This record gives sequence, structure tokens and C-alpha cells, in this order.
Amino acid sequence: MKQKIIGKSRISEAIRKFIQKASPYNWSILLIGETGVGKEITARIIHQLSPRRYGPFIAINCANIPESLAESELFGHAKGAFTNAFVKRVGLFEKASGGTIFLDEVAELPFHTQAKLLRVLEEKEVRRLGDNVGRPVNTRFIFATNKNLKKEVKKGKFRRDLYYRINILKLEIPPLRERKEDIPLFAEYIIQDANNEYGENKRLSARVFAKLLEYSFPGNIRELENILRKAYALEKEKEIGAKDIFFEEEEEEEEEEEDRTNMLYQEMAVKGKSFWEVIHRAFLKRELNRREVNAVISLGLKQTSGSYKKLLPLFHIGQDEKDYKRFMKVINTHKLL
Repeated sequence: MKQKIIGKSRISEAIRKFIQKASPYNWSILLIGETGVGKEITARIIHQLSPRRYGPFIAINCANIPESLAESELFGHAKGAFTNAFVKRVGLFEKASGGTIFLDEVAELPFHTQAKLLRVLEEKEVRRLGDNVGRPVNTRFIFATNKNLKKEVKKGKFRRDLYYRINILKLEIPPLRERKEDIPLFAEYIIQDANNEYGENKRLSARVFAKLLEYSFPGNIRELENILRKAYALEKEKEIGAKDIFFEEEEEEEEEEEDRTNMLYQEMAVKGKSFWEVIHRAFLKRELNRREVNAVISLGLKQTSGSYKKLLPLFHIGQDEKDYKRFMKVINTHKLL
């Protein structure tokens, strides 16, 4: 499926207009936004709409290149330039000549490599390591970062001259939580893309859209795509329901709650503390909510085969009728279980 900017929000429309206006030019572009907002997709669309569309598009994540290899990867090297340099190497800047190179996480480039990048941008040529010959490159640069480059400049981590050199055409891509009206369109596009790839005809229920709109998506579009692909693969029915949608934050919260439930249970069943001390007092102080109390009691009931009376010694409540009535009054008054 051909990549395109999805959405009907004002933000999506502004991104489309920027792409249309900026694509014909050879000037550098700086894309700013959180991880997962679609910076690489935006760069690819700019390339597809530019006069360079028939040339190569090379994407590089600067954070993934070891510092010791950064210059060799980007600029290339001559034979014998360093130990184990048995053959010459053409760098990625040269390979992208005639097309577009996308440098993601550009703030992660080593400071000394930034100086060499600046020279490439100004002189339009590359010098391989160990080689004094300048080789012309006809490459369009698109840069991306999830950091505030102005702050990085003030910290001394990013070159000021390079910042102003790459900040010619700048586009800030807002996070998904600021463009929620686009979420249903993104979701439908992702599912339709999967249908086209696998020859199926799955769809999302109305409750799925409602659930997606309630979530903040800290991982942005990438997280939405991962969530829907997981649901698509695991749900064998044609309709994907809300029960099939799992958010990573929710899973982490469930794991934390389970750990806390086990800890509270161990405080009573193993360490000999009473229900009144561990559970009841914290519940009245609102340090525990009803769901957490229910989870602890349910864990105990599993051990007693559903018997509330057998919970008394397990939870160190006391074992006479008065203790039992007090315990059950708490259960009924607060509608526990």
C-alpha cells in the first residue's frame, strides 16, 4: 500500500501542505517529534513526491551506529585507512547520491562527526577516511530528532553551526494524543493494509474505536500499529473486539497489581499480620482500592475452596462468631466481592 499522510485533522492537513510545498526543493528538512509519530514515513513521502523519487532513499538511525564506526559508515574509507580496512568502502552519503538520505536521531551523532557532516552539507562532497580526494555527492538530506536541538546546542552536545545549517525547512509532528480525531482513520488504514497483505476481511468493532480514543498512546502511531497487528494476528473471528485490544501500560499495571496482591497476601498468610492491620486500615485510608482488596480476598478464597470462615485463621482475623460477623459486615458494607 502506498504510503500517505492519514487523517482529517488540522494537524494532518498542515503536514500534507508542508510536504507538498517542501518536496520539490533540494534543501535540508528537519523533522521534530516524539518517537513513533511517523517521521520516517514523512521523509519517505517527501522523497516520493520529489524530483529525486527515482533515486535511492537510505534511512539511518544515528543512535544505532557505534561511535567507532560512524564515520566509516557515513563517509566510507580508503583501503588501508585503519586496521582491518582491507578494501575500500563507499559510504552511505555517496550511495544516496541522486536520492535522499534520512538521518534519524541526528542529535546522537558524535560531536566530531557533526563537523564532518557540516562540511558535506556546505561543500557538497565527501572525503572517505584515509583519502584526501573529495567526491561530489548530489544528495538531499532529511534530518529527524525527538530532542530539543536548541537545548542540545546550549549543553554543548550539538554544533550550533550545524543546527542552523539543517534548520532550513522545519516540521514539528505532534504526538498522536494531540490528534485523536485521526485515530479511527489510522486504525482502519492499518487493518485494511493487513487485509490486503493476507487476503482476509477483518474489521474493528465500534467498541474498539471507543477504547482506542480513551488511551494516550505514549508510543504514538507505532504503538497503535503494534497493538492492532497483535489483535489482528490473535483474533480468528472477522470482527476484532475491544477484548482483543491490550495496551502495554495496562499490562504493566496488571503485573504491578498482581505483585502487590501477592505481597499483601503474604503479609497475612505467611508473616502472621491481621486483615485489620494490612487490608482494612489501608482501605479506609484509601491506600487500597476496592479492586485490590477484592484481589487479595479472592486469592485467599482459592486457598479455602470458597469458604469465608476458613479465611479467618488464614488472615489472622480471630475465629469466634463475633469476628466472623465483623468480617462479613465489612464485606457487605463495602460491597467487596
